[in-house]
Amino acid sequence: MKNRFKYVSNYFATLMAITSLATCLICLLLFKNSSDTGFVGIGYALSLAAIIANSVMTPVLIFNTFRRVKDYKEHIKVLVLLLASIPMALYYLEIL
Repeated sequence: MKNRFKYVSNYFATLMAITSLATCLICLLLFKNSSDTGFVGIGYALSLAAIIANSVMTPVLIFNTFRRVKDYKEHIKVLVLLLASIPMALYYLEIL
């Protein structure tokens, strides 16, 4: 997957968004299946960390989009993925 991206920041942001979505979903599914309250705390912590990290990465990607305009399609795809992961993490917080 690393060779699909021209810039390291786009690769890192994509990896961060996919990882945060997957880990939050796993914690949610484990909590719903086992009703263990330990997964709630882990899920809250991971969801809050994902929201903060994705919110910090968004302005970085916007800045890179304006700085490197010729590759705007790659930046826009990563921005959409990153911005889609923020409401999903908020939704996970509401469910937990």
